[in-house]
Amino acid sequence: MRFILIMFTIAMSCNALASSPEQVVSQLWKALSHDENDTADVTRLQQLFHSDATVFGVHLKEEKHNLMVNSGSDFIKLLNKPSKGGFYECEVVRKVERYDHFSQVYSVVETRFSQDQKAPEFTGVNSIQLVKTKGQWQIISLFYQVENPKYPISIEGGISGRCI
Repeated sequence: MRFILIMFTIAMSCNALASSPEQVVSQLWKALSHDENDTADVTRLQQLFHSDATVFGVHLKEEKHNLMVNSGSDFIKLLNKPSKGGFYECEVVRKVERYDHFSQVYSVVETRFSQDQKAPEFTGVNSIQLVKTKGQWQIISLFYQVENPKYPISIEGGISGRCI
Protein backbone atom coordinates (compact mmCIF):
# COMPACT_ATOMS: atom_id res chain seq x y z
CA MET A 1 0.00 0.00 0.00
CA ARG A 2 2.83 2.39 0.85
CA PHE A 3 4.40 1.70 -2.59
CA ILE A 4 1.13 2.63 -4.33
CA LEU A 5 0.92 5.87 -2.34
CA ILE A 6 4.52 6.78 -3.26
CA MET A 7 3.92 6.02 -6.96
CA PHE A 8 0.70 8.08 -6.92
CA THR A 9 2.55 11.02 -5.34
CA ILE A 10 5.32 10.82 -7.97
CA ALA A 11 2.78 10.62 -10.80
CA MET A 12 0.86 13.61 -9.45
CA SER A 13 4.03 15.69 -9.13
CA CYS A 14 5.02 14.90 -12.74
CA ASN A 15 1.59 15.96 -13.99
CA ALA A 16 1.78 19.13 -11.89
CA LEU A 17 4.95 20.06 -13.77
CA ALA A 18 3.08 20.36 -17.02
CA SER A 19 -0.40 21.52 -16.03
CA SER A 20 0.06 25.04 -17.46
CA PRO A 21 2.63 26.96 -19.52
CA GLU A 22 3.24 29.20 -16.51
CA GLN A 23 4.11 26.22 -14.30
CA VAL A 24 6.41 24.75 -16.94
CA VAL A 25 8.33 28.02 -17.24
CA SER A 26 8.58 28.37 -13.44
CA GLN A 27 9.87 24.80 -13.23
CA LEU A 28 12.39 25.53 -16.00
CA TRP A 29 14.06 28.30 -14.00
CA LYS A 30 14.04 26.19 -10.83
CA ALA A 31 15.54 23.20 -12.67
CA LEU A 32 18.34 25.31 -14.15
CA SER A 33 19.26 26.82 -10.78
CA HIS A 34 21.75 24.94 -8.63
CA ASP A 35 24.32 25.27 -5.88
CA GLU A 36 28.10 25.31 -6.21
CA ASN A 37 29.58 21.95 -7.35
CA ASP A 38 26.11 20.78 -8.38
CA THR A 39 24.28 20.42 -11.69
CA ALA A 40 20.97 21.53 -13.08
CA ASP A 41 18.07 19.17 -12.39
CA VAL A 42 18.43 17.23 -15.64
CA THR A 43 15.66 14.77 -14.78
CA ARG A 44 13.17 17.61 -14.45
CA LEU A 45 14.50 19.32 -17.60
CA GLN A 46 13.97 16.09 -19.55
CA GLN A 47 10.33 16.15 -18.44
CA LEU A 48 9.89 19.81 -19.35
CA PHE A 49 11.40 19.66 -22.85
CA HIS A 50 9.61 17.91 -25.70
CA SER A 51 11.73 15.18 -27.32
CA ASP A 52 11.91 17.30 -30.51
CA ALA A 53 12.75 20.58 -28.74
CA THR A 54 15.36 23.03 -30.02
CA VAL A 55 17.28 25.62 -27.99
CA PHE A 56 18.70 28.77 -29.58
CA GLY A 57 20.95 31.16 -27.70
CA VAL A 58 22.63 34.44 -28.60
CA HIS A 59 25.72 35.63 -26.76
CA LEU A 60 27.62 38.82 -27.40
CA LYS A 61 31.38 38.24 -27.79
CA GLU A 62 33.71 40.98 -28.95
CA GLU A 63 30.64 42.97 -30.06
CA LYS A 64 29.48 40.14 -32.34
CA HIS A 65 26.32 38.13 -31.84
CA ASN A 66 27.06 34.42 -31.70
CA LEU A 67 24.14 32.05 -32.25
CA MET A 68 24.18 28.65 -30.58
CA VAL A 69 21.70 26.00 -31.71
CA ASN A 70 21.18 22.71 -29.88
CA SER A 71 18.57 20.03 -29.64
CA GLY A 72 16.83 20.07 -26.28
CA SER A 73 18.58 16.84 -25.30
CA ASP A 74 22.02 18.22 -26.23
CA PHE A 75 21.28 21.39 -24.28
CA ILE A 76 20.39 19.31 -21.21
CA LYS A 77 23.60 17.24 -21.62
CA LEU A 78 25.61 20.48 -21.48
CA LEU A 79 24.00 21.25 -18.12
CA ASN A 80 24.79 17.84 -16.62
CA LYS A 81 28.27 18.87 -15.43
CA PRO A 82 28.99 20.16 -11.93
CA SER A 83 29.73 23.88 -11.94
CA LYS A 84 32.43 25.57 -9.90
CA GLY A 85 29.98 28.19 -8.68
CA GLY A 86 26.29 28.50 -8.02
CA PHE A 87 23.81 29.43 -10.76
CA TYR A 88 20.46 30.95 -9.80
CA GLU A 89 17.79 32.08 -12.24
CA CYS A 90 15.26 34.69 -11.09
CA GLU A 91 12.39 35.40 -13.48
CA VAL A 92 11.27 39.02 -13.05
CA VAL A 93 8.94 39.52 -16.05
CA ARG A 94 6.59 37.08 -17.80
CA LYS A 95 4.05 37.58 -20.57
CA VAL A 96 2.01 34.60 -21.75
CA GLU A 97 -0.12 34.13 -24.84
CA ARG A 98 -2.05 30.94 -25.44
CA TYR A 99 -4.15 29.43 -28.17
CA ASP A 100 -5.54 25.89 -27.91
CA HIS A 101 -2.49 23.57 -27.65
CA PHE A 102 0.11 26.29 -28.30
CA SER A 103 1.58 28.87 -25.97
CA GLN A 104 4.37 31.41 -26.16
CA VAL A 105 6.03 32.97 -23.16
CA TYR A 106 8.23 36.08 -23.04
CA SER A 107 10.39 35.86 -19.93
CA VAL A 108 13.06 38.14 -18.49
CA VAL A 109 15.47 36.37 -16.16
CA GLU A 110 18.24 37.68 -13.94
CA THR A 111 21.16 35.36 -13.25
CA ARG A 112 23.18 35.35 -10.06
CA PHE A 113 26.07 33.14 -8.99
CA SER A 114 25.15 33.44 -5.31
CA GLN A 115 21.64 33.38 -3.82
CA ASP A 116 22.34 36.37 -1.57
CA GLN A 117 23.86 38.46 -4.37
CA LYS A 118 22.07 41.82 -4.76
CA ALA A 119 22.81 42.73 -8.39
CA PRO A 120 22.52 40.11 -11.15
CA GLU A 121 25.61 38.95 -13.04
CA PHE A 122 23.57 39.34 -16.20
CA THR A 123 20.02 39.57 -17.47
CA GLY A 124 18.54 37.67 -20.37
CA VAL A 125 15.40 37.69 -22.44
CA ASN A 126 13.71 34.44 -23.41
CA SER A 127 11.07 33.41 -25.92
CA ILE A 128 9.65 30.02 -24.99
CA GLN A 129 7.19 28.11 -27.16
CA LEU A 130 5.21 25.29 -25.62
CA VAL A 131 2.95 22.61 -27.01
CA LYS A 132 0.35 20.56 -25.20
CA THR A 133 0.63 16.89 -26.12
CA LYS A 134 -0.95 13.96 -24.33
CA GLY A 135 -2.42 16.36 -21.80
CA GLN A 136 0.92 17.91 -20.79
CA TRP A 137 2.60 21.19 -21.67
CA GLN A 138 6.21 20.88 -22.83
CA ILE A 139 8.80 23.26 -24.23
CA ILE A 140 9.17 22.79 -27.99
CA SER A 141 11.57 25.71 -28.50
CA LEU A 142 13.53 28.12 -26.37
CA PHE A 143 15.31 31.21 -27.69
CA TYR A 144 17.38 33.26 -25.29
CA GLN A 145 19.64 36.26 -25.60
CA VAL A 146 21.95 37.60 -22.93
CA GLU A 147 21.55 41.35 -22.52
CA ASN A 148 23.52 43.61 -24.84
CA PRO A 149 24.75 46.57 -22.73
CA LYS A 150 23.89 48.90 -25.63
CA TYR A 151 20.23 47.81 -25.43
CA PRO A 152 19.16 47.26 -21.81
CA ILE A 153 16.30 44.82 -21.29
CA SER A 154 13.23 46.44 -19.78
CA ILE A 155 11.88 44.87 -16.63
CA GLU A 156 8.82 47.09 -16.73
CA GLY A 157 6.24 45.55 -14.45
CA GLY A 158 8.92 43.55 -12.61
CA ILE A 159 11.27 44.28 -9.75
CA SER A 160 14.95 43.31 -9.87
CA GLY A 161 15.60 40.44 -7.47
CA ARG A 162 11.91 39.71 -6.88
CA CYS A 163 11.31 36.36 -8.55
CA ILE A 164 7.91 35.49 -9.98
